[in-house]
Amino acid sequence: MKVNLVSAFNKNCGIGQYSQNLVSAMSTQLDQITAFRKDDTSLPLFHTYPYRSFRGLQHYVAPYYLQKAIRNEKADIWHADHVSSFLALDSARIKSPIIVTAHDAIPFFYNSGWMSYRFYRYQLKRTYMKANYIIVVSEAAKKDLLRMTGFSSKKIIAIPNGIQFPTESLVKVSSDKGFKIRYLGGLGAKHKNVDLLLHTAKLLEDRKIKFQLEIGGYMPEKFHLRDLSKKLGLRSVRFRGFIPDHEKVDFLSNCDLFAYPSLMEGFGFPPMEALACKTPVIASDIPVFRELLAEGVILVKPTARHFAKEIINLVNAPGKLEEYRQKGYEQVRKYTWEKTAAKTIETYKRSLL
Repeated sequence: MKVNLVSAFNKNCGIGQYSQNLVSAMSTQLDQITAFRKDDTSLPLFHTYPYRSFRGLQHYVAPYYLQKAIRNEKADIWHADHVSSFLALDSARIKSPIIVTAHDAIPFFYNSGWMSYRFYRYQLKRTYMKANYIIVVSEAAKKDLLRMTGFSSKKIIAIPNGIQFPTESLVKVSSDKGFKIRYLGGLGAKHKNVDLLLHTAKLLEDRKIKFQLEIGGYMPEKFHLRDLSKKLGLRSVRFRGFIPDHEKVDFLSNCDLFAYPSLMEGFGFPPMEALACKTPVIASDIPVFRELLAEGVILVKPTARHFAKEIINLVNAPGKLEEYRQKGYEQVRKYTWEKTAAKTIETYKRSLL
């Protein structure tokens, strides 16, 4: 079976990481697999294609360049890593079975504007009409997608992502600045709900709790969070900016607690990766975390008051942190890219019947 995976994204975003990890895992289970994306020729399985960026139009323009690159390629199965990547397959008039990973239904609930929402709906409708199967990354995401579209459940398959576990030894470094809390993820997306962490910090400071909150994420200066921190008069918050891959394990492992207040996720890589680094996690009590993380994390109502209350309890009960460190690690060990690859290949085989 020859598989071509296509992507309109680069390696640094979440979808790019999904493609890279999935292709690498599938390469040991398939006869032949090739991937196409905009950048990075360091991995032999990935082919790059010429691309010009037009600022904020990359999601509209990248499929055009991608379809030119794949028009004369052949494969038994084509897999698009997103609905926008599928547009390239559609434009190139690919006839072989097609699998598309739609990931989640978040654009129905949180989007960047009327035009992007309408375009997403168009992409998704075309995907449903032409793809053999659509993959989402959790049962919670599947329920949301079905509820918002009315699609047939027979065509939507939930396959959880895998997690990259640290290959190096984890060295925990103690801090003299008190209880260390960290966050890593998007800063501008509304559903990430990062404001909650700043309001939580305000409550902790008012209670004279000795702590430090470090927020990692791309270009914090672009968003309102620094201004909000100043407005609240926070002294215990630090913005770390973008955390590159080679620093991520250290960032996630060297803290007492990882906090993730997101209001909606398809899967949720950051808290999963924190658990893989044996760091306890406090997260919003939302369906996807109840499904995937179960009893391995501390789930609370997504309000500053509830987060602050639970953090104070943890500061006063370090034994509970150790309990969640072990439970969380055991829970997240269920999610490997090898399992994700095997279930994805099963979907390929089903589409060939």
